[in-house]
Amino acid sequence: MQKIVKFNRAFLYCCLVAMLCLSPLFVKSEPLQGKPLTISIKNTSLAEVLRQISKKSGVYIYFQDADLSAYPSVSIDVKNKAVDVVLHELLDGRGLTWVEVGKNSIAIRRTVVVNNSNSDTTITLKGKVVNEKGEPIIGATVLIKGSTMGTTTLENGDFSLNSVRRNAALTVSSIGFVTQDVSFGSGRTKVIQLKNYVGALDETVIIAYGTTTRRFSTGNVTTVKAEEIEKQPVSNPLLSLQGRVAGMLITQQTGVPGGAIQVQIRGRSSINPAVGNDPLYIIDGVPYSSQSLSKLGLGITGNGNPLNLINPLDILSIDILKDADATAIYGSRGSNGVVLITTKKGQIGASKVEFSGYFGTGNVTRSPNLLNTNQYLEMRHEAFLNDHMTPDPTFDQDINGIWDTTRYTNWPKKVIQGNAQYTDSRISLSGGNANTQYLIDGSYHKETTTFSKDFFDKKNAIHFNINSVSQNQKFKITLSGIYLIDNNNLTAGDVTDRILLPPDAPAIFNSDATLNWANNTWDNPQARFYNKYKTFTTNLVSNSVLSYNFIPNLDVKVNLGYTNTQTNETLTNAIASYRPSYGITTGSSQFTNNYGYTWITEPQITYNLRLGSGKINALIGNTIQKLVSNQQVIQGNGYTNDALLYSLAAAANVSKGDVNYIQYKYNAIYGRLTYNLKDRYLLNLTARRDGSSRFGPGKQFGNFGSIATGWIFSNENFSKKNLPMLSFGKIRASYGTTGNDQISDYQYLGLYEFTNGGIPYQGGQGLFPSYLPASDYSWEKNVKTEGAIELGFIKDRILLTVNYYHNYSSNQLVNYRLPDIAGFQSITANLPATVQNSGWEFTLNTTNIKTQKFSWISSGNLTIANNKLVKFANLKNSSYKDIYEIGKSIQVVKVYHLTGVDSETGVYKFSDKNGKETFNPDYENDRTTFINTAPKFYGGFQNTIQYKGLQLDFLIQFVKQIGHNYLYSTQFPGRFYFNQPKEILHRWKKSGDISSIQKFTQNSGSDAARAYDFAGFSDYAYTDASFIRLKNFSISYSLHEIFKKSMHLQNARVYVQGQNFLTITRYKGVDPENQSISALPPLKVLTAGIHLEL
Repeated sequence: MQKIVKFNRAFLYCCLVAMLCLSPLFVKSEPLQGKPLTISIKNTSLAEVLRQISKKSGVYIYFQDADLSAYPSVSIDVKNKAVDVVLHELLDGRGLTWVEVGKNSIAIRRTVVVNNSNSDTTITLKGKVVNEKGEPIIGATVLIKGSTMGTTTLENGDFSLNSVRRNAALTVSSIGFVTQDVSFGSGRTKVIQLKNYVGALDETVIIAYGTTTRRFSTGNVTTVKAEEIEKQPVSNPLLSLQGRVAGMLITQQTGVPGGAIQVQIRGRSSINPAVGNDPLYIIDGVPYSSQSLSKLGLGITGNGNPLNLINPLDILSIDILKDADATAIYGSRGSNGVVLITTKKGQIGASKVEFSGYFGTGNVTRSPNLLNTNQYLEMRHEAFLNDHMTPDPTFDQDINGIWDTTRYTNWPKKVIQGNAQYTDSRISLSGGNANTQYLIDGSYHKETTTFSKDFFDKKNAIHFNINSVSQNQKFKITLSGIYLIDNNNLTAGDVTDRILLPPDAPAIFNSDATLNWANNTWDNPQARFYNKYKTFTTNLVSNSVLSYNFIPNLDVKVNLGYTNTQTNETLTNAIASYRPSYGITTGSSQFTNNYGYTWITEPQITYNLRLGSGKINALIGNTIQKLVSNQQVIQGNGYTNDALLYSLAAAANVSKGDVNYIQYKYNAIYGRLTYNLKDRYLLNLTARRDGSSRFGPGKQFGNFGSIATGWIFSNENFSKKNLPMLSFGKIRASYGTTGNDQISDYQYLGLYEFTNGGIPYQGGQGLFPSYLPASDYSWEKNVKTEGAIELGFIKDRILLTVNYYHNYSSNQLVNYRLPDIAGFQSITANLPATVQNSGWEFTLNTTNIKTQKFSWISSGNLTIANNKLVKFANLKNSSYKDIYEIGKSIQVVKVYHLTGVDSETGVYKFSDKNGKETFNPDYENDRTTFINTAPKFYGGFQNTIQYKGLQLDFLIQFVKQIGHNYLYSTQFPGRFYFNQPKEILHRWKKSGDISSIQKFTQNSGSDAARAYDFAGFSDYAYTDASFIRLKNFSISYSLHEIFKKSMHLQNARVYVQGQNFLTITRYKGVDPENQSISALPPLKVLTAGIHLEL
């Protein structure tokens, strides 16, 4: 059979073994003498000419397109000439040669010229070229960079180059590997490790308890690599995923350091917000909590996010698992998706030192367009006129002459538009040989707030990894760990809401720099800064994997993990934060001592078997996990001096707050069976039986599993013949069940609490019941179905994936509300309700241009999601009847329909349930309009453009959604102490006016004030919150070789990075992402940095 193929990884080993018999200089062999050939071709590429020669002669010819790309137009006309003669004519004059790599097989490659001249300024360089496993690469080309002088590696991967100029760089290449430029610096020997060259479809993808490739995966897994993470100046790795993963919506809820982040994968599946909708986080095989230990930070950080304690620069990749095939093996923990975080590992090669660091600033880019002083005063006076009242000579200081009405302060600029400062640095040492590799790095990160540079979050971290394998390659061990110290020093509460202060409010400071209380007529916003929130946290994540290959294809492995987080918080309430007129003479403080640890053991057995044309992989394992959490809150009162607020001993009296000790135990057995037939037909089965201590007797165990199939139809003959543009095609489908146990512990028991204060009983504290026993509730159940098609075109330069998913979540776990006469607010129960999440996900990756000097790569993703409540038995008679509606999203809001402003009275009017206008709508009956706050679609578009050493990366994020606007988020227009957006100037003034804004009022008992409250629960309070955002950009430049040689550097790169740099939106508010008038929005960040490799 006649054919020609290109060099690929599968064939590489055969080629290299054959080359072992050849001279290091690749002297041409003559295996083809006497074979006659007749061929005539005009103006055709050299590659195509060789293909025709292969077909006509029956000789297998292997080559790389890059070696022949310089010859697009070649002509040849020969009759009955020997093949070797024809090859000489074609190749000799073009700097090409061939080597015999097998019977009747040759490989084409560039001619290598060795320069053996000597001089006083030259040296001899020696080295060894190995692959990623540490195995020698035979026949690798080693060239002096920028020349054709060089050599090739021997059987053991060694090479030696004589007469090399000092500080010269080498270019090392081999078929099937990524070409690498190497600087020797002052050394003369080096181990050079080449990375395997793999296409996008064959890159390793991390899955549950193993790895696969995109080509053979039957599940939905998205990977974000370190290269993408490192281009973003973020301190939480979750923020590096925004806009990059189809089906994953990440919302930064505040711009303060260490703030809360909301994560949803394929929508919200639980009715009860208290039941976690967070994904499962796994760091190097160790489960990591999705809940922070913070108890006191709600007012400033939203109690934070635990991933704030992981350095993004320590991460090698993040894999997001979404469908049943990918998540069901995690059972009850995988219902909301799984996020697998893999940290960086040591690599084979000489010891290498890397340093990276950046500094920069962050600020708020959008602020509400508020009334100036004249407009504000006009509003206030008009409000009194509408109410037929006059300003109070004592209370209404803003207009009664007590305050200076000629003053103007831009409070948004004053309060939140300072510059936060960012500093980050990291240094690492890595290297190793074929048996042992190591990595250790240390990092430092500090960022301040836009409120004041006195508030900051400072982190120090260390990360290590050691991998070792025995000489016989049977025993392997991996040790890794992350230890981080976080010192977060913030104000006790977010001051963003102070942007609505009256524009004529007094100055913050007196002339002597003391706080200006303006004769006790206002609450100075600066006084809030005397109340502090401080946290000191240590976080350890450690992991060890031991494996042994007892017999061929049988591996026994155990994964051991341990995490430990300790958080100490202090929240102060200072005397200085109050107006002097309040007469507050003592302060108070709250202290917490929180810790939590987890240990996990997971033994596993893996067996691989070839059975005819198929391959079988079987996995069975067991999980034993224990989590312990202890939280204590103590309050100190009666402090007479603010300097003593951090000392519990200085408190006049001490009282205890919440004390919680929790043990969570988890046990499971799981298995997976994968079958691959002829690299065309794929089957994957998973099963898991879970046991959780969060359920009562008889309810603690649940069974989960999945089935998935795949068909790589591009490997079928009909596809190869009829679809030449299609380089890859796969159809896959999956079905399975997962569960959810993300509820509080011990809820199946009747719980009691100690009384706090009051009269002691017989000299001791009393007990009172705090929770009713509820032993009948059980697992939430999730049924996931997915179908997808994956296509590759033009040699995989275009990759398209289209997914459709359909998930049902039933047996809903809720805190069911009880009537007041029960004596308890709620009880944990399963509701007969079903929530459906369905949608389409599109992912497109394209290689637009790729030449030796210039490349342009794009990728995009789009998610169209739909969430709705499809079933709820007896909803109308339940306590949830005012919240949910069958057929609507569980993120829907039931509101009044505001019909406009009455032209005679100037007050808002509404529609009742019968469609009639009313000024007093009924809460239970007249909320007939539904506002869906869940995004309709979202996604991102990413580009990487590179020219020589210059590279530009940027990501555009987009979200289509509706959100609450700021027009109805504060007090009614005309109210004292609250400025308003300029939109309210288009208000009703007199009878007959047609306006969308009602008249001003300052009286909380007026009809207009009451109508404003109704409007806050109407469709007028919601507006388009869609946005398009330049989420991230990075411009980097790799410095010239001359500079790197002079500085003895292997690599040097400078860069500028930006985050949240530009936002296009019509949202009426500060920021469309967190949609809050009282929380600091996500900041625009701009940094500059450098990366060095020694």
